[in-house]
Amino acid sequence: MPSGSTNRSKTAYVLESTFGTTPATPAFQELRVTSNGLEYKPTRTTSAEIRSDRQVSDQILTKFDASGTIGLELSFQTFDDFLQAVLQGTWVNQPQQSVTALTTTTATVAAGTTFKAQMLALTSGFAVSANNGLFVVSSSGSTSVVFPASSFTAEASPPAAAALRVVGFQGASGDIVAVTNGLNSTSLDFTTLGLSVGEYVLIGGDAAATQFATAADNGWARILSIAAHAIVFDVFPASWAADAGTSKTIQVFYGDFVANGTTQRSFTIERQQQDLTSPSYEYFTGMQLDQMALTLKASAIITGSMDFMGMGASASTTRFAGATDLSPTTTPVMNAASNVGTLLVGGSAVGGPSYISELGMTIKNNLAEQDAVGSLPAIGIRNGELDVSGNFTSYFGDLTNLNLVLNDSDTSIMFRAKRTDASAVGQCNIFSVPAAKVTGTSPVSAKNQDRMFTGTYQAKKSATLGITASAQRIWYLPLVAR
Repeated sequence: MPSGSTNRSKTAYVLESTFGTTPATPAFQELRVTSNGLEYKPTRTTSAEIRSDRQVSDQILTKFDASGTIGLELSFQTFDDFLQAVLQGTWVNQPQQSVTALTTTTATVAAGTTFKAQMLALTSGFAVSANNGLFVVSSSGSTSVVFPASSFTAEASPPAAAALRVVGFQGASGDIVAVTNGLNSTSLDFTTLGLSVGEYVLIGGDAAATQFATAADNGWARILSIAAHAIVFDVFPASWAADAGTSKTIQVFYGDFVANGTTQRSFTIERQQQDLTSPSYEYFTGMQLDQMALTLKASAIITGSMDFMGMGASASTTRFAGATDLSPTTTPVMNAASNVGTLLVGGSAVGGPSYISELGMTIKNNLAEQDAVGSLPAIGIRNGELDVSGNFTSYFGDLTNLNLVLNDSDTSIMFRAKRTDASAVGQCNIFSVPAAKVTGTSPVSAKNQDRMFTGTYQAKKSATLGITASAQRIWYLPLVAR
């Protein structure tokens, strides 16, 4: 074969603990991409020497620039490390543990104390099918998680994949009450459940006993504040009303959460060409994520891109010493039709008549290379201002979107990208901008055309939540919400 094929290239990455330094014996996580445009680009300066033969005496190398764009299609769990990196925050993860033994009531784990009473744990990977499902935690010890009597069939040596993961909480009968703008409890302490201000939660399970009798109180809500016995929402379903939850064991579902912060992270990115006589290995070090963009477009896959800026690069036919491989995710690629489960603008579900036909979100960090005498590559990456923005196009069905512009109103944007395959159990990502300003117009362009509103939004720090953008990964939702 005369040359390599793009179909035989492979992209992988590893997080660096020291900027610009690949970890010893790195475990490279293979990454699913649609393109890899990383390059090590030289900057050359033409010599100013004057020659009588009119020729250029030299082209002098003055800088090397490691940068480029990687293309993607959105799939669950694949880009979690990069969502954390572009937001410069840290994932707040719910408790998750492998299980090494299971009695009828107790799971043996490495560390159990993060599991709290009334948490909802999703069990998976057990040999006995009835042991896989949703169970309420009763208590926990240093290496155990305890459930109500006769919850399971005992498995002394469950499969290696057997695990517990917290996906929500459930109140005791009548304990959780819906009030004017949130939830109250008598005994359950909401501050012990790993909730975060700014995250969305889903209220209500599949069974009538786990939902509020007031139908409008079952749905997505955003947390404004958390106290021991009170959660206040600033976004909640329309027609929300007080409900005493009499005789109800109300369920609330949530997952892992990350909001914008100031922690810069860098990666070593490996690009292999596997079909050469001597396979090639390119390494881009100190690569920081300057920008990540996602596009939702009607009748299309949810696509995106990641723009990197880094420190250096090298190429060889010998792989990095001690390198090993981690398999890529296998979750399905999501589309902007059946895989968009929730879309809120201004806290209200978007529907007719002003349906959205396209929505974009770009998170940009405005990073900049830091150059120094004595070094061709950058010696550092300066952090910049967080810039979150996007475009959206909607049908001109009413004045809702135009009035956001004319009234200079603040709005918010949230969309939920979900898995719909049989094994998904409600897994999804949520992307949220809690405060933004909209610019846009709705011209009449020509005859025989849909009149559209074409706009952009620019995010700002939420005065109440203190953040600009966030992402969530939800591992389980009841059937009614999938």
